[in-house]
Amino acid sequence: MAIYHLSMQIISRSKGQSAIAAAAYRSGEKLHDERTDEQKFYARNVQPETMILTPSNAPEWMKDRNRLWNEVEKVEKRKDSQLARELNIALPIELNHDQQKELIRSFAQNEFVQKGMVADIAIHRDDANNPHAHIMLTMRNLDQDGFGKKNRDWNADFANAKENHRGYVKNSEGCLSIREEWANYANQALEQAQSKERITHLSHEKRGLEVLPTIHLGHVAHDMEKKGKQSQRGQINRERQEYNQVVINLQDYRRQKEAHLQKMKEKEKQFSFSTDVEKTQIQKAASLLNQEVVSLESIYKRHEELRKMSNRHDPIERHFHVQQQQFLNVSNSYDRVKALEHDIKQNEEKVDELKGSLNPFKLKENNMMKRRYLDKISDLEGNKANYESSIKEYKESLRFSNEEEFYQRYQEFSQQKENRLHQINYEKQQIRVETKTLLQAEEAVKMAKIREVSSHYPDLKTAGTYLSYDNALKLEKHIDMAKKTPVTLEVIEKAIGNQKDELYKLKKNVKIFETERDYLSTMKNQVTNLEKTEKELDQLSSSPGETAKRLVSKKARQHYEELQHEADHYRENLKEKGYKGPDDLEKRQGEIRELEKNVIPNIEKQINTKEQVIGTISGIFDAIQQATRSEEQAQQKQQQQLRRFRSSSINKPKDQGHDFSR
Repeated sequence: MAIYHLSMQIISRSKGQSAIAAAAYRSGEKLHDERTDEQKFYARNVQPETMILTPSNAPEWMKDRNRLWNEVEKVEKRKDSQLARELNIALPIELNHDQQKELIRSFAQNEFVQKGMVADIAIHRDDANNPHAHIMLTMRNLDQDGFGKKNRDWNADFANAKENHRGYVKNSEGCLSIREEWANYANQALEQAQSKERITHLSHEKRGLEVLPTIHLGHVAHDMEKKGKQSQRGQINRERQEYNQVVINLQDYRRQKEAHLQKMKEKEKQFSFSTDVEKTQIQKAASLLNQEVVSLESIYKRHEELRKMSNRHDPIERHFHVQQQQFLNVSNSYDRVKALEHDIKQNEEKVDELKGSLNPFKLKENNMMKRRYLDKISDLEGNKANYESSIKEYKESLRFSNEEEFYQRYQEFSQQKENRLHQINYEKQQIRVETKTLLQAEEAVKMAKIREVSSHYPDLKTAGTYLSYDNALKLEKHIDMAKKTPVTLEVIEKAIGNQKDELYKLKKNVKIFETERDYLSTMKNQVTNLEKTEKELDQLSSSPGETAKRLVSKKARQHYEELQHEADHYRENLKEKGYKGPDDLEKRQGEIRELEKNVIPNIEKQINTKEQVIGTISGIFDAIQQATRSEEQAQQKQQQQLRRFRSSSINKPKDQGHDFSR
């Protein structure tokens, strides 16, 4: 998972440090320290990926690492001089190498280099689980010759306290601004990479976490732990991890307790708007769902599970039906084979009887009958072979080799089928019962929500029963508003009217702007056309050849006159439009451009907001109106039924009593 780590330090001579040595260690390059005449080189198994970013006004030689840091060493004269500022930043392992490189490059470029610092970046990937970057930053202003004075204002960017834009980096607690910026850059890169991981610069205490943060091991402790040796920092982390596990278990208990209390509140609220019958229906569903609070989501989820269970029954029943038919086919074939064998045997016996007859007068007749019996035997044996072939086709699928095994398998299948179909019928019955219970609970939950929402709207005190569930959900979004101000149809209708009036004014302003813009655009086109026409007239007038040509050519003279007429037409139109010259036109167009850039977008945004508000309020109005209209229709229907009942009672003949005259 992505981790947050950003530490900073000042590389200083007072601590016995060297900018050349620091750059050599981080870059993995061999550098020469001109001040001490020493070679600085630190061998690495994995060569770091490096880059130097310079401001636009920096000389080209600053991209040479060796010269860059030697120049830093030269310009610093004091024995306790601060040579460079360094950041050590953990890179998200969720990003690939190119994404990590682009992330650290853009962060350094935007936050440091654009302000005038040179950034020497080295990305270390010795440990695949701990990719990190070192950024060494210069501390002086730049000029054409090199380094100028130190820029103390930069310190404020790395310090927590920014009074008078001053600051000084002493430890990681004093760099919250840069720490926060890095979290923003990293999270944006993670989002672009479609990773759900995020990091934060805030401490556990600021985030309200009870667990203790682990500490950064550093390369020395990390190497020791990797070799199986316990380090002091590693032991601190192990102790904190044990403590955190206890805290996590306690937090889980608290969350479970809070969740239980929340569910009880939801249940109490739900029951407060339910009838006794509905409470019973909801409780039955709660038992089925094994939940304390029944929601529509849980009901729909169980409906889907029941539907899938029901869908599994049909293939099983079809499978048993197909196999049953196969067993019946084989059983019928065995019966037919037995019957055919019996017929064959009878015919063979008759043939034998004819062979034993010695009557010479019936020899011809006996031969004919014998041939007839033999033909019949042949037909019977053919039919028998067909049935035996049919039996053979089922042997593999029904898994039997002879008749005895077949009837044993048939008996086993019949028992299996009976048991499974009995189970399926039981499951179907349970699904029907459970579905009915869930449908009743679904209706009860919806009615509770409708009554709850209706209680906040004066016009729904009696009409709430007629409110649809979908409309109740729309009104629920605005309960907070209804609690503050009584939301009646009269109030809503007035609010819609006010919003529409304001929307009309806004759209009217946009229309006026568009008309003026088009008006000035037309005027600009006419000015352009006039200038083009006048230029052509000047060319024709100033040319002796063209002047002479007009004297002898009717076509040239006609073209010149048309240009004059066209110019007069443009001048007349511009005069009518109030054209006062190019400066005035440019001024008015500038005003239009300013409105289009700064005012119109705000008006259009207000228009969108007004339209959304009108849509929302209209939705509330329609929902309440639908319920009140349904109530009125129900009352009218009841009154009509009552009138019909009274009318039928009046027209019914009165009982005349018993006739005792008979």
